[in-house]
Parts: sequence; C-alpha cells; structure tokens
Amino acid sequence: MKKFFQERMKRYQKKMQRYLKYVVNDHFALTMTFLVGGIGLYYSDMLKTLPENFTLGAMLVLIIWLAALPFGQFASLAKPADMVFLLPKEKQMREYLSEGLKYSCYFPFAALLLIGGAMMPLVVVSTGQSFSTFIWYLLTLWCLKFSQLLIQRMSLFQDMEKATKNASLLWWIISMGTLALCLFIYPVIGLILAVLQNFLFYNLCWKNMHAPIDWEKMIAVEQHRLHRLYRFFNLFTDVPEISAQIKRRKAMDGLLQRIPYDTKNTYLYLYARRLIRGTEFSGLYLRLIVIGGLLLFFIPERWFALAIGGLFIYLIGFQLLPLYNQFQYVVIAQLYPIRSEQKIQAMQKLLSLLLVVTALLFSGISLLALESWRDSLIVIAGYFAVTGIFLKFYLPYRLKKLSD
Repeated sequence: MKKFFQERMKRYQKKMQRYLKYVVNDHFALTMTFLVGGIGLYYSDMLKTLPENFTLGAMLVLIIWLAALPFGQFASLAKPADMVFLLPKEKQMREYLSEGLKYSCYFPFAALLLIGGAMMPLVVVSTGQSFSTFIWYLLTLWCLKFSQLLIQRMSLFQDMEKATKNASLLWWIISMGTLALCLFIYPVIGLILAVLQNFLFYNLCWKNMHAPIDWEKMIAVEQHRLHRLYRFFNLFTDVPEISAQIKRRKAMDGLLQRIPYDTKNTYLYLYARRLIRGTEFSGLYLRLIVIGGLLLFFIPERWFALAIGGLFIYLIGFQLLPLYNQFQYVVIAQLYPIRSEQKIQAMQKLLSLLLVVTALLFSGISLLALESWRDSLIVIAGYFAVTGIFLKFYLPYRLKKLSD
C-alpha cells in the first residue's frame, strides 16, 4: 500500500504542476514582489515604533499563529472508485493513510515556517527573547499541526463524529495554552507540552482506534479538498474538473437593461450577462475588491496605499481578461453577422467601467484611511493613472494577443 500511495502521489503532483505553471508566472512574481516588499517595509517601520515588552504584540502573534494552524488539510488522495476496488484491502489501508499523513505535512509545515519566521521580529520586540528561540517556536507549531492532522485522519473512520469534535476542542485548548506558554513564559516549556500532546493524540486518534473506514466520507472530504484547489487554479486558467455555477440574480436585471438594444452592443450584453450571472468572474471581482479595500483601510502610508491599490486594480483587470474567450466555442455566437472587432470594443467598455468603479471605491477608502488631503489626492490620482495605463496600453495588447 505504501508503493501504491507513492504512485498515486506522483500522478497527483504531476497534475498539480501542470496547473501551477499557470499560477507561478511572470505576473504572479511581479505581484508578489510588490506585495511582499510593501508589506515588509511597512512591517519593518512599524516595529521601530513599538516599545520594548509590547504585550499586545505577543497577543497578536498568538492570534495569528492560532489562525495559521488550520492551514492545510489531510490529503488521502482517495478516488470514487476506491469504494469498490480498495474495499478488499481495507485492513491494509492504515498503512496507506499513514503515508497520506506524511504527505499532508509538507504544505502546512512550509506555511508555518514562513508565518512563524515572519512573526519572529514582533516576538522579539514583544517578549525580549532572542531570534535563536525561533527553532523552539517552529517545532512547537509543527507538533500542534501534526496533532490536528491526526484528528482529521481519525474523522475518516466510521462513528467518529463525536470523538472528532471532542478531540478538536481539546486540541484547540491545548494549542492556545501551549503557544501562550511559549510567548509569555519560555518556549522550551511549550515545546515539551506540544510533544506530549502528540503522544496523547497519536494514542487516542490512531493506536487505540480500530473503527472501519467510512469510504463515502473519505472520498467526499478529498473531493471537497480538490474542489477548493481547482477553484483557485480556475482564477488563472480553465480547469476541466470544475464548472462555474450560474445564478439568476434577478436584482441585477436593471443593470443589463441599461445596455441599449442594438446590434453593436451584442457582445457587450453577452459579456455583462456572463459576468453578472456567472459566479466565476463576479465572485473574483468582488473578492479582490473586498480584500484590496480591507488592506487599504488599514494602511495610513500614502506610497504603500498607492502601490497596493494600483496592484489590485491591475489584478482585477488581468484576472477578468479570460472573459473575452467565454463565447469563442459557442456555435451560435460564431454565426452572428458581427465583426470580430466588436468583441474587443465590448471588452474594453466593460473593463473600463469595472476598473473605474474599482478606482472610485479604493479612492473613497483611501480618503478615510489617510490623514492628509494631500496624500489622498496623490493616491487617488495614482489609482486613476494606473487604470488609464491599463486600459490604454496593456488591455489592447492583451486582447490582440487573445484574439490571435
């Protein structure tokens, strides 16, 4: 079963790498460079203003680490056909799930390494401890995450709902107490407690647990995990495994009725209707506006606010570009007696409206967040400059490339 899991894992990784090449591209690298650089600069300047033994900072670190612990789920890589073909091997499935536990540690352990390292400067300022204690914090976070994965694996067995809820509640209490000991007393004490709770959950959730596998639940949990991954990849490329949902959204009919009933607006109506009633692009647009708006609301520095706002305006425009090819393979649309240039013009009109609305929203938020009118005017001018550059230069180039 160990070899079987490794073969399945290789096929899974190969598939994920095929999608990742569309995510980790030049645009992603540029975006992350600006985002991480800006946040890092703001974070560094903020740390210089904090007093020594800043207790509130330790509380903030505790909250962030507790929020980071649930990152990453148990990956069983189970398939719907396993319910039939692997049922005779149920006794050997414990070895298979043990391999799944090892594989499930990679992503959350890497995420905790980055998050834990990012929080260490604040830990040093807040507690007076040295950077050398990072290894104790990291091992503690890893031990706590490992225990949560043990609980998630236990939930895949029959009649384990109540046991899973009780174990999860106990895990949260222990995690909070362990991290509090690390931050407010001494990291090694928290690490010892984290190691001990690993033994506790291993015995409760695996060694002394002999229930049969709940095949339907295991497959459903894995399919849900994959669906969330595919939804993320679908922001960058078409994913055959996921299909967008269509919602009526009758309240939005008034917006569609504002488009003049004319042949020259055919594609403008189609694109607007697809945007409003399809969850794929409308959800993406709203999520980016909400995330960008929340970030801008807590940024009081003008250049950082300008960089973040401009970045999100670019991201919104770039992520909505695949809307252009939504009707490319629709036969009835190809039969329309309409020039192909109308598609480009319609896309330019729709994106112009969406990006101008975004710039206006971000401008209003910046007016509230920034202290001086001068800074606000500079940031607002920057938002509309980014919008204009995107619409005037970048958008025609990308649309021409998509049409070719």
